[in-house]
Amino acid sequence: MSPFTSALRLHDRYVLRERIGLGGMSEVWRADDEVLHRPVAVKALAGQLAADPQLRAVIQREARAAARLTHPHVTQVYDYGEATLDSGVVVPYLVMELVEGQTLADRLAGGPLAWPDAVRTAGQVAGALAAAHRIGVVHRDVKPANVMLTETGAKVLDFGIAAPAGPHPVTGQPGALLMGTPAYFAPERLDPGPANPAGDVYALGVLLYRSLTGRAPLPVRSWDDVLDVRRNRPAVPPLRVPGLPPEVADLVLACLAMDPERRPTAARLAERLGAGRPVDPPTAVLPTVAPVAHPPTLVERSPAAASRPVPPARPVAPSRPAVSSNRLFGLLVAGAVVLLLAVVGSLVWGDGSGTPPAAAPTAGPSTGAAEPPVPEPSSAAPPSTASEPVTLRQLGDRFGELLDRAEAIGLVDRKTADDLRKKAAELERGKPKDRDKRVEDLREKIEDAAEDDKIDPVTAAALRKLIDGYERLRGGADEG
Repeated sequence: MSPFTSALRLHDRYVLRERIGLGGMSEVWRADDEVLHRPVAVKALAGQLAADPQLRAVIQREARAAARLTHPHVTQVYDYGEATLDSGVVVPYLVMELVEGQTLADRLAGGPLAWPDAVRTAGQVAGALAAAHRIGVVHRDVKPANVMLTETGAKVLDFGIAAPAGPHPVTGQPGALLMGTPAYFAPERLDPGPANPAGDVYALGVLLYRSLTGRAPLPVRSWDDVLDVRRNRPAVPPLRVPGLPPEVADLVLACLAMDPERRPTAARLAERLGAGRPVDPPTAVLPTVAPVAHPPTLVERSPAAASRPVPPARPVAPSRPAVSSNRLFGLLVAGAVVLLLAVVGSLVWGDGSGTPPAAAPTAGPSTGAAEPPVPEPSSAAPPSTASEPVTLRQLGDRFGELLDRAEAIGLVDRKTADDLRKKAAELERGKPKDRDKRVEDLREKIEDAAEDDKIDPVTAAALRKLIDGYERLRGGADEG
């Protein structure tokens, strides 16, 4: 359940209008600032997580990290507050610049960028990271879902897991070393030590490589894949993009060097990619909102809104304004993950009781929420095959049921759910010999959605479980 509803007023100033973004751990609302008469974005911890004082501290850390940055390519934080609701729960929230545009992840869903556009965007992101690194702040989750494309250029979102750089290791946060997204995770970050700006540069190299080619430089989908990269140090395939200057191709590969000392700095990248020179960015004229008379209260609902139920909002569509959700490390939200698993578990593992087996995973590859430590291999027995899909039709039907449930409670956006349903419906089409290829295509579609924060990690894990169960049963049938 959301702690906020439409028409709620926060601290006698910010009036919520509509929810425009929803992640596993936070939600974002479009709101009106009635003091300065401008639209803003309000980001708050979702549901019961707001009651956790440790998670409130994470929101405060994001506010402090972002407030120290003043840069045309960084989303600005205007205010921080804590609202006490009627239930007594204290909900922390950030008031931020309302960014109009499209995330780079949504744009890349339509294919790679023209190389001049990819280079220009990466240069702007590099400039934002250089500004953060100059004041000792490392982002730690640079990826396309955290870059917004606007009329005035790229904006880097979500410094929620930002950490200070320095000589002292990060302590006091279990799983802190695994904050981020596997595909963009620098291999050296598996080692104990302080947050290093070179990790942001590696992530930016992955982002630019994907923007140029439409694919990641290495097939990294999980934390196990990160371990393999750390151990085997595979070579990155060379860039073959028509018209791309050779020096830019060399620069991208330098960002992806396994040795962090061999990577360029973000400032050097910004300069080489054309964003390092002082410029006057276009001035955006923000709209104003009409003032509304009201009595001074901390949190207030309008009488009309209080007398009628507010239907659950859906996540933001790619073409609507969006602000990235906060990325919180997995160990602190294990309880929330269990609650979410209860919603989808009966469709995946259950025999009618809705109870998952002991060995069921709690999350798959990251969709933006910070990740727990790499799990040890489980020796528990696999889930019962009684409810696992045996035919492609059963797999498609089970997919549809799970997606309907997830979409109804805001765990997957409508477009992504429709795309996955379409892909699942295609499983029965075509020649039987192409069955494995169609199933693998569906798996890749889930992974791409998870990587781009379009589906929450628990739902993605549940969908993967369906595929695993189907393939296990089919594999046994083939052997027999």
